[in-house]
Amino acid sequence: MAIFSLAKRNRAATPAAEEEGESARRKARASGLKLSQVSQAWMYGAGAMIVLGAVLGSQPLFGLGLLLVAAIGVAWLWTHFCLRNLTVERRFSQTRAFYGEEVDMAHVFTNSKPLPIPWLSIEDVAPGALQVTSGAVVTVSPKAQYRHMRAAITMGWYERITRHHKIVCTARGEHEFGPVEVQSGDVFGIFRQLETVETPQTLLVYPRYVPVERLGIPARQAFGDFKAIQQLATDPLRIRAVREYAYGDSPRFIHWKASARRDTLQTKLFEPAATPQLFIFCNQDTFIKIWEGIDPQTLELTITVAASLANHALKQGYMVGLQVNAFTPHSDRHVKMLPSRNPEQLTRILESLARVKGWSGLSMEDTIRAERRNLPRGATIVVVTGVVTEDMVSILTAIRRAGHPVTLVETIGSVRAKLYAERVPADALRAQGIVYYPVDAVGHVADVEELVF
Repeated sequence: MAIFSLAKRNRAATPAAEEEGESARRKARASGLKLSQVSQAWMYGAGAMIVLGAVLGSQPLFGLGLLLVAAIGVAWLWTHFCLRNLTVERRFSQTRAFYGEEVDMAHVFTNSKPLPIPWLSIEDVAPGALQVTSGAVVTVSPKAQYRHMRAAITMGWYERITRHHKIVCTARGEHEFGPVEVQSGDVFGIFRQLETVETPQTLLVYPRYVPVERLGIPARQAFGDFKAIQQLATDPLRIRAVREYAYGDSPRFIHWKASARRDTLQTKLFEPAATPQLFIFCNQDTFIKIWEGIDPQTLELTITVAASLANHALKQGYMVGLQVNAFTPHSDRHVKMLPSRNPEQLTRILESLARVKGWSGLSMEDTIRAERRNLPRGATIVVVTGVVTEDMVSILTAIRRAGHPVTLVETIGSVRAKLYAERVPADALRAQGIVYYPVDAVGHVADVEELVF
């Protein structure tokens, strides 16, 4: 929830704030008291009546002129104070949401003064990527980047009015709302006052993640032979489960109490002595050359696959870390999260992926090369990328020879990306010991849950 009072507004916006977002649109309508041509005509007419009444000695005409002057004075005072002690609030039912979720947004207007507001016009700006369902009039900007929500209300003295809207989270990202433009005036419509209230609020929409089977990746061996990694060393003090005895099991691990209860031999299964670690490298570049631009479909597919693999790995018992060749917000550092099994790790990963915008300052090859020496022994490497180069394959081959299991997931989300892609033969990758999975979702990125491979 954010509260913005017009009684304590900042009339002079800083240059940095004006340059962000739609700076031209924010500057186009200046705040303050406004006079229309009709208002000027009323003022000139009142003055003319007073002058003519005095010259001609006409008391009715002179009195009518004074009456109009008094009405204009009341209208000016009313307009001058109409937006005083008016509080504008934008409330979200939640500031973080999953893809496809509905979020309730409410505009709350509070008039904390004995002066009623005969009419109040409100215009709020919402991101164009999100769907807005409300009783207000919603228009889309020419480039579909913003949605303008307009409404009109009347407020009495000391009255509070709430207007509810539904926001459908149809796009991943950190979406900014605002500013709010509030306009009001006198009951006669002679004067108008416009105020622009900066409302820095964001709604974070997590990326989608789906079961890896729907991406064409086998769940049991998504990162190679997990069973072999898990059974390298076990902790005999940490019993994970009990199963029926099989030929070859050590008699030392027979669970005698469970065997007596079930009337058949049962064997203990132990937790691994060291939790396996998994590093996910998510490449936000969709073309080899940065000047070729961004392919939105491939980028969204890459992020969806990375989020899905992170969710799957955490369920499989891995300590999962994430690294993206993208800068963190308001920083020159790249996104980097160390492996962890903390219950909040998936939420942190989703938040980091939600903020990826597609522009980077370092190639994925250089990112992997810089982290190569910091990889823990036996850690599994997973690279999710829409661009596979010979340099990347060479680095991954060296990491594989150093004893790290390596999985490469190539994503293609559009025909353009498919044409520009430099396909590396899958047999050549598997010959180097690299587990390779292609995820081709051309034309189906928006319905990735229904993909069939």
